[in-house]
Parts: sequence; structure tokens; C-alpha cells
Amino acid sequence: MVSRITLLAAISGVLTLGCKSPETGDTDTAGSSSTTNTTSSSSAPTTLDPPTTSSPTGSTTDVTSTGEPVTTSGASIGGSTGGSTTDATTMDLTTGPVGPCKPTECDGALYACGDCMDNDGDGKVDLLDPECISPCDDKEDTFATGLPGDNMDPCKQDCFFDGNSGNDACDWNLACDPKSPGGDKCPYDPKATCDAQSPECAETCGVPNGCDCFGCCTIVVGGVSHDIFIGDQTCSAAEIETCQECTKNDDCDDECDPNGCEICFGGELPPGCDDPTCDGGDPCTLDKEGNSSCADGTYCQTGCCVPIVPG
Repeated sequence: MVSRITLLAAISGVLTLGCKSPETGDTDTAGSSSTTNTTSSSSAPTTLDPPTTSSPTGSTTDVTSTGEPVTTSGASIGGSTGGSTTDATTMDLTTGPVGPCKPTECDGALYACGDCMDNDGDGKVDLLDPECISPCDDKEDTFATGLPGDNMDPCKQDCFFDGNSGNDACDWNLACDPKSPGGDKCPYDPKATCDAQSPECAETCGVPNGCDCFGCCTIVVGGVSHDIFIGDQTCSAAEIETCQECTKNDDCDDECDPNGCEICFGGELPPGCDDPTCDGGDPCTLDKEGNSSCADGTYCQTGCCVPIVPG
């Protein structure tokens, strides 16, 4: 009797082993010994997304086709697969820290072009906006600074870029310009006194690349070059055709050379250039938050760190 029970138990165990299905993680011994089944044959394969690397500032780090990391602050990287073409979202990457924006004061005051805000809603903050001349500029929607007392005389002009109307060895009458940049309040007068400017004027005025001392600047919009008077209270890049035209003053004109990697007024670093060329001061570029690598008390003007004046 006992031997019959033992025989039936043995047969039952053999039948149980023969009917057992493989569980997840069991090794498939029919193939290579290194192959492990993790799903049944009817399951779809699992796709793993590549990991995203975060920088300390919370921005995203991508790797270009050259293998170099490019850090952006919430902006998308565009361009061809060869890496030779980039869209507007990749421009103005800085040599310094990327965001968040740090407000920049002018003589103890905070103006529109230094407040870390897109005041005119064009998608460009502070000095990224071509209408922002410096942190001492209180209008982002026009090239005029909006500062009281800053070259407000319709004819008499001194250095446009020093933030005041003081004595800086620069003295010019807009009535001397045949294009009448002073408008109806100061039309061209062939009898006007038009003195030559001293070398000291050009040395002390801090003129951006592409401008003269009195605010006559060359700006390229839509591939077309315009010489405009940036003291025009309504002049903007969006409506460049309505701006008062002007004639450069040869005594203090800082002509821009993009072929020499100079950043021109209202422009960007020319293609093929790694760093801007500067006659004085350290080279700089702006990130998407409006920051630059310039030291405190200076700001990034046409690719060069220059002192904030007044300040």
C-alpha cells in the first residue's frame, strides 16, 4: 500500500514540472546561455528615452555634432544636421554666466534697459534689444534714451553716449546736416556754424561701432543699411523707414568692420567669429537673459565691456 502511494506522488511531481510556464527573469536555455527573457513574446519592446542633463542653473545641456556641450536657458537649439546653420534661438550665447538676469543700475537708478524686463514686448530683454543704447536708457521701444535733459535741444548736440548734456569737448549743430535729422524744429541751414570736432571728442565720447559722436548710427534691418539719428524720439527698428536720416560726422565716426569681427550697432557677432574685436576693454557677448561677462560698473556695448556713464 505504501509503495503504491509513493509511486503516485512521484508521477504527480513529474507532471507538475512538465506543465510549469517560465516566469519573468527565467533563463531561456534553448538559445545562448547569455540571453535572458524579460517579457513574453506578445509584449512590445520597451523604448528608453535618453537622459537629460541639467546644469546647476536648471538649464538644459545638449551635445552638438562636434561633441561640445551647448547650454541654453529654456531655448531650443535649431539648425541643420551638419551643425553649420542655427536659428535665432541660438544666437547671443554668452561667454559668461547664463541667467537669471541681474539688474544693472545707472548712477544709482534703474532704467528700462537695465531692469531685466522686456518692457516693449518684442521678446528681447534690456541690451539684447537693439533700441537699448546702455543701462542709462529708459526706453526700449525707441532708440531715444528718454532721459530728461539728454540732448533735448533741437539743434545743439554734444556727445550722445555720455547720458548728459555736459561739457565733453563735443559740440555740433544738427542744422549743419543736409538731411535735417533735427526735423522741423531744426532744419538744414547752409549758413549754420559747423565747427570741426577735436580729437578729444572722439576719445572721450565712448562711441559704439557704427555711430558718430552725435547719434548718427548705421543699422541694418532686413539686409538694408540705414543711417539714422537715434535721438529721434519715435525711431525704432520695427519702423526704420520713419526714422530721421542723418549724415555721419567724419571727425568722430567709429566705422564698424564686421569682417574684422566687430559687432556693429544693433547687430550680432558676425558669422565665423569666435569673439568680438575690441579696441579697448574686454570682449563680451550677451546671453538670452541679457547678462554678460562684464565686471560691475561696466556693460556690454557692441561686443566690448565699457564703463557705465554717468556712474
